[in-house]
Parts: sequence; structure tokens; C-alpha cells
Amino acid sequence: MSSQPQTYLEVRGVTKTFGRFVALENIHLTVEQGEFVCFLGPSGCGKTTLLRIIAGLEIQDRGQIIQDGRDVSRLPASNRDFGIVFQSYALFPNLTAAENIAYGLHGKGMRRDAINARVEELLALIGLSGSGGKYPAQLSGGQQQRIALARALAPSPTLLLLDEPLSALDARVRAGLRNEITQLQRRLGVTTIMVTHDQIEALTMADRIVVMDHGHIVQVGTPLEVYQRPASPFVADFVGAMNFLRAHATGPRQVRCGPAILSLNGHTPPLTPGAPVRLSIRPEDVHPQPWQEGSDLPANTLLGDLEDVEFLGATYRLYLRLRELPGEERTPPFLVDLAAGAARRLALDGLRELAGRPWMLHLPPDLLQAYPDETVSAPVRRSP
Repeated sequence: MSSQPQTYLEVRGVTKTFGRFVALENIHLTVEQGEFVCFLGPSGCGKTTLLRIIAGLEIQDRGQIIQDGRDVSRLPASNRDFGIVFQSYALFPNLTAAENIAYGLHGKGMRRDAINARVEELLALIGLSGSGGKYPAQLSGGQQQRIALARALAPSPTLLLLDEPLSALDARVRAGLRNEITQLQRRLGVTTIMVTHDQIEALTMADRIVVMDHGHIVQVGTPLEVYQRPASPFVADFVGAMNFLRAHATGPRQVRCGPAILSLNGHTPPLTPGAPVRLSIRPEDVHPQPWQEGSDLPANTLLGDLEDVEFLGATYRLYLRLRELPGEERTPPFLVDLAAGAARRLALDGLRELAGRPWMLHLPPDLLQAYPDETVSAPVRRSP
């Protein structure tokens, strides 16, 4: 029988203001032992402020931070058990890689041979054995960030904090280091919190994602939960590409979108007939097929004219303009993503011949989601 996960970190009702600006408001969160959690959100949402409060680099106005059963809410950063890695590496340029890693060990009463052994162990762990004598200027950006990670891990902290550690690296290095950090965290089992605005980093690295907006937590879930079942239009739009459609509910699981009646399954709470809603569906969840003029449309299908096709390597992206929807000309194009194999079967390479042609767009009921749309007024019901 597997043991129950143990709570390692608790954030209880944390609020932080800077003058009149509310950076965080009544934040509650638990992080389990050994978990990798990502704080994800746009700039200014409060994710870095929350990380700094956990570290003791900022002090909250209200609330508590409980770390491994100990209230550290008012303790200085030096008395909290964590290692931290910043975006800028923050290595000492006049120290070698080995000396940078060893920097935090000298005040712990360790013998020199023990320190040297720990440094060599960490250099091997990050794949830089033999590079301990190099200075930061002699290392690439990815190597410098590995050294910064090793320095944070040197004192064997029980909590690792990562403040956008990959954002200064180029895309290829970032992708490789992303996987290395994830594998290293799993191997060591250290509880880890990472701040990022990059949805791909969060989806590929985290056990759970904490999505933040304007100082609030708007959703907490596994990467799959956040991607497949976003809790709000904000989450749906921020994490991955998303199509939105305006509609009105005609029943608990049914909406009218232009002339089409669309059904939804039980993932969406029952709708109030007449209420305005925003429908959402991922581009890869739409099933497109060419349409012949005059033929009937199947259930849960909209009609759109193809405007453009982008070849993205493994996928093709179709841009369509939906027909017969009020205000459609003022909305972004409707997106459909197809795997390259499926696109080839539909002969999408012949873009010039396909542009302007009508397509049927089937929206599977189990992949459609509806949210209350407070920006649209419900239609006025007139007496006959």
C-alpha cells in the first residue's frame, strides 16, 4: 500500500501590498513532500512575490508560511532551509565553478576534504565533471545555470526555489536543461517550486501547476487538468492555444451558436437557459472535413471558410473564418491543428487550391467547455 503524501509547505492566508498595489491577496496553498510545483502566470500576477515570501526575501503583511511543520513566517532568509536559483545565475565571476559550488558550505563546519568531495559529487551530478577549475566567463549560459543549480543544492536543502531559471537561455539550451532539471529533481526527491511565465516549462516539468492572476490563485491542478479542464477563460487562454465562441444556453447541456445547436457533456456545470456563455475548444480537438455545397451539416458542426494554412513541421495550423456567426468578422480566426499525417491525407499542401473553400468543423461534445459570459447580455425574450 502506497503511503499518503505528506504536506511539506503551507501558505496560509498570505497577503502582500506595496503601497496601494495588492500583490497577493489571501493566498492559501499546500505543497507535498518531494513535489515539483510551478507558479505560472503573466508578468505582475504575484508569482515572484509569493516565491520571495516563501524564501523570506519579502515579508508578508498577513498570513503564515509553515515549512516542514515549523512556522517560518517571520524568520530571515538565512534561517530558512532552502536553496535558490535565479534567472541571472548570480555566480561570483572571480571564483571558479568549484569555488562557487562550495561557497555555501564553508560556514557549516565541514572539513576541506568533505567539501571537495561534495563539490565533485555535484559536478558529476550536473554533467560537468572536470569543469570545476573554469571561471563563469569560460562557461556557456547553460553550464553557468547548472553551476548555479549545484550551488543551491550543495547544502542539501529540503526546499529548492527556482525563479525563472531558464528564461535567459536560448530555446535549444532551455529545452535540454528543462529535462535535466526535472530528472535531477526526481532523482534527489527535493521539494521544488519554480516560477515561470512559460506554459511549456510548466506543462513539461511540474507535478502540479498553480495558475495566478492579479494576486490570486485561479487554478491548481496537474498539467493535464489545467490544460484539458481550465477553470476559467483566463486559464484557457493563457495555457495553450484556445478557440472561443459566444453562444446562449438553450438547455442544461446545450447552446445555440449562430444557427447551430451544440451539445456539451457533463464536464460543464448545468447551464441556465437563455444565459450567455463562452464556449472554448482546443485547436487540436476540432475535426475538420471539406464540405460540399448543399449537403447537410452533422450534429455539433460549424461551417467555416479556409483563409490560410501554416506548416509547423509536425503539425499544420488552419485559419478559418466561421460562417453565420454574429460579429465573426471582428473576432480572431478559428484555429484547427492537424498532425502532419492527417493533414497530408486532406491534401493541405495544395494551399492555393484550398484557400476559400468551405470546411465542416466538428466540435466533439466531450471536448467543448462553456463558461458564463458576463460581457454579453442575454437575449430579450419578447411576448408573442
